[in-house]
Amino acid sequence: MKIDKKTVDMLSSLPDESLWKMICAIGSSSGIDLSSFDPSSADLARLRVAMSSLTDKDISRALDILGSLNKGGPTTDHNS
Repeated sequence: MKIDKKTVDMLSSLPDESLWKMICAIGSSSGIDLSSFDPSSADLARLRVAMSSLTDKDISRALDILGSLNKGGPTTDHNS
């Protein structure tokens, strides 16, 4: 799945259960098990607020971090 601002905006419009399932799937693809978490509707509402302010650069950096979890290190240098 390509994740960019448009995708994040679409994900944030999903109902709570669907949003959490997608977050768990994205985490799982990077080796992160979120199954023990059960966020409240208030938690997901705060997450949606945070998601609404993300830029494509923020999303790219987050994906690099997630990718590095599987590879043992950062994939790009964002300090250049």
